[in-house]
Amino acid sequence: MEALPCLIFPAFIAVAVVAIVLGIIKARERREAMARLAASLGFDYHPDDPWGLPARYDRFDLFERGHSKRAYNILCGAIDGRAVTAFDYKYTTGSGKNQTTHYCQAAVLALPIRAARLRLRSENLFDQVASWVGYDDIDFESDEFSRRYYVASDDRKFAYDIFHAQLIDYLLRCGRSPNIEMAGAILILYERQAGIENYRRLIQIGETIVKSIPDYVLTARAVQGHAGEAP
Repeated sequence: MEALPCLIFPAFIAVAVVAIVLGIIKARERREAMARLAASLGFDYHPDDPWGLPARYDRFDLFERGHSKRAYNILCGAIDGRAVTAFDYKYTTGSGKNQTTHYCQAAVLALPIRAARLRLRSENLFDQVASWVGYDDIDFESDEFSRRYYVASDDRKFAYDIFHAQLIDYLLRCGRSPNIEMAGAILILYERQAGIENYRRLIQIGETIVKSIPDYVLTARAVQGHAGEAP
């Protein structure tokens, strides 16, 4: 029995080393896959963050959370003259033995308008409880959409202008919408980290949102020359 601890400790070390090596291999494979995706989209690829993206977008909910924030595996380019940036992102909540690292993927698109603050995410139990005591989100004519998603905005009319019937129908057909935020001339979509090809989905949803902005909103809120700038 005295020899048992001597056997367990080396085995623990071996398992830890294997886990580290597998993590390094997995990270390298993801970097290579992201570089290939960038090439297929005609985008540039940066393994690290040369712009400090978490600080640049710190007014958005995703980047207000936690600490040890880092963007990496960054793709940047343009689609139809609008700047697009996509990247892996991680942040940590808690500390010590209670800390958790969260992994997300995000896509940022330049908008041709100056948007009011607008947020969409999946409805949760806390939202339902809040609605019972009078703190309700914005409801829409589609009961399914209103049940599925929590929508909040500094400008309720703007929320209704953006989430019109056609866009609501599209998002419902997507099956599961990512989190969506607008503010100023920026649109951000994000969700838990998934496969590389999911970036195409995020970018496609973002492009559909931009293209579905009604003409009267484009006229009233136009931002000249911004759509081609890097987000």
